[in-house]
Amino acid sequence: MADNIKNLAVYEAQVQGVDLNIVLATIEAETNFTNKTGDNGNALGPGQVWPKWHTDSFKYAASRFNKTWPSTLQEQTRLVLSDDALATAAAVRVIGRNWKAAKGDFRQFSLIYVGPKIPDRDYERRLKIYQKYAGGGAGGSWSPSTSAPSSSTSGGNGSGGQSANLINDITLPSTNYGIVANSQKVGNVLYGRRYRVLVSNGKGTALDVSDLRCVFDIRKTLTPQPNVSTVTIYNLNAETENQVIDEGDTVIVEAGFEGEQYGLIFQGDVVQPIRGSEDGVSYKLTLHSMDGDRFLNFGFVTGSVSKGQTARNQIDLVTSQARIPTQQGTITESLQSSKLTRGKVFFGMAKDYLRQLAQSNTATFYLEDGKVNIITAKDYPPNEIVDLAPESGLIGTPVQTDFGVNFKCLLNPRLKINSLVRINNSQIQEQVVQFGQVRRGLDAEGIYRIIGLRHNGDNRGDTWYTECECVSQAGGVIPGMMASTAVNMWR
Repeated sequence: MADNIKNLAVYEAQVQGVDLNIVLATIEAETNFTNKTGDNGNALGPGQVWPKWHTDSFKYAASRFNKTWPSTLQEQTRLVLSDDALATAAAVRVIGRNWKAAKGDFRQFSLIYVGPKIPDRDYERRLKIYQKYAGGGAGGSWSPSTSAPSSSTSGGNGSGGQSANLINDITLPSTNYGIVANSQKVGNVLYGRRYRVLVSNGKGTALDVSDLRCVFDIRKTLTPQPNVSTVTIYNLNAETENQVIDEGDTVIVEAGFEGEQYGLIFQGDVVQPIRGSEDGVSYKLTLHSMDGDRFLNFGFVTGSVSKGQTARNQIDLVTSQARIPTQQGTITESLQSSKLTRGKVFFGMAKDYLRQLAQSNTATFYLEDGKVNIITAKDYPPNEIVDLAPESGLIGTPVQTDFGVNFKCLLNPRLKINSLVRINNSQIQEQVVQFGQVRRGLDAEGIYRIIGLRHNGDNRGDTWYTECECVSQAGGVIPGMMASTAVNMWR
């Protein structure tokens, strides 16, 4: 459990933009990375957070994981103890708020988080734990070359090439990576690129290659077809490159701009590393990755359920009992409530069972960032619509298609599969109607659902864009191509 909580804490620190050192130090000091109760049952989770004083943080975490935050402490305790991800998300949010209030001062943070009457002995214990993380004392590492990186970006692939920065145990510093030279943050505007590219091995140790030239091409779609990425890293030194080829297990790409428009855009399994050269001088390592490759291709499931189980029960079994288990993302609330009249045996690929369950419920099944999602045409993120205009990153003229629009904008991690965007119809170029073709109008509200997207970037070049394929949302209820919700448009 400790490793699971620690990994969740690392992930949440990245997602929420909280200093990882203080997150890990606080959770270790409070519970040693366990999900439990304390203070006579008033404090919950790895960070020992009181729901009485931090209801908003727990509601935030519950909303993130599609859960309803209960009203009684007993029910709240049951939910928190049964969901490590939710509990960790709430803890990291509270830690981040207090760390910000303390302006990065550990003494002041301890007085806020623990209380002004914190014993000196307890403070010294916490300080030692924090110094362990802040001082880079985390254990375990890959061992790439420790030679200083070359100042040239086009060096050969020999021992004089560039070396990436090692991040032990995925202990990610809170600083920004890859700010384009001579660009500074000017308010919360799309100015100043920000990015981070990590390659992790099977032991959870990540190599940060953000200082090198990285080119990425990420494609996602709202179908069972897996999301894929191609990440090309230039001029790694020979020793580091060989270790990435031999041990590279997972690719993580974060990108965006200074301010709020920054976040994770891809996390997937490395399928094939390919070494090559462009001009005999610049060497490159291309990592072809697939989102959820291990679950999709090696997630064999064996098990059974008794009669009386629902479709949701079957989904829980398939995702948790597969040889390569996975997490759940968005699971529709519109699953059929009918129950099995007799027991059922599962023996086969998990993806096949999930696809069958999705289709039998007029839904689609897809993976994003390693999480299983099963949605119907009526399911989309509530209260989340990205308003796109030239001032918010829209580039060129969106073009109407048979069922919606296609557009291009500055790279935006807030745009995800199944999310909604609003574009003023006056900015959209209408489709030219061919002979015999039925003319289709634009969505009256200008609301469109993303069913396919591409993130394309080069941290040393001009490319830094997101391209989306959308369908008309017919007033924000169902896609315009559908006559009713009883039809499976994703089949």
